[in-house]
Amino acid sequence: MNRIRALAGIVVFAAGVIAGVFASQLANPSPPPSPWASLPPVEEPAASAEVASLIAHDDAQGLAKALDSQLLQKLAQAIQPLVSIDSVEFTGATEKQGDILAGYVAGGTDQSGNNVIVGVVLRVRDGKVIGVN
Repeated sequence: MNRIRALAGIVVFAAGVIAGVFASQLANPSPPPSPWASLPPVEEPAASAEVASLIAHDDAQGLAKALDSQLLQKLAQAIQPLVSIDSVEFTGATEKQGDILAGYVAGGTDQSGNNVIVGVVLRVRDGKVIGVN
């Protein structure tokens, strides 16, 4: 008799768990699709790849030739916590109305010697970098 009661208790418990899972799925439907269309990914632009390479190789003269003084100031602000850059990696790019936004992650150290990563977005139009972040 005790075995039957124990088995019945387990069956009732399992049925309650299954019913609860089913009820939660009905009460919490999946979210609707995003109303904002995603932008298509594109290849890394040559102009931003060149700037990223110059940053990675700490080539100040090359950066001065590739970017005007205003963009250099914006770039310095974008990577400000970094005093030493170890790597610059391309994360992806997208295009809209002739402008390409190319994302990069720069890794290095700050003044205290802590490892830091910083994200930078370069805006490219007509094969030339025209904006930073």
